[in-house]
Amino acid sequence: MNTVSNFSPSQPSAPTFYNVAETAELLRLDQSTMYRHLRSGKFPAVKIGGRYVVPRVVVERLIAEVLAAGRCVDVADWSDAWRSGAVGGAA
Repeated sequence: MNTVSNFSPSQPSAPTFYNVAETAELLRLDQSTMYRHLRSGKFPAVKIGGRYVVPRVVVERLIAEVLAAGRCVDVADWSDAWRSGAVGGAA
């Protein structure tokens, strides 16, 4: 099984979805912190049954927004802006 250390959003073989452990490691967060943000709706994810998965594109767009802004981006504010269409690529 691949370790999370092998994952990078820009890798061609990167998964379409990351599980909570993978997402937490990519963002250098504790898993409990990641779960707290997912449960509160502050971080975009898909919930299937009791399991959360994070689309790779969410991580990629968050990184792109941070780089474009050139400053710290609050993920809760970013998620709200994405939902309202203020962040590029929102559905």
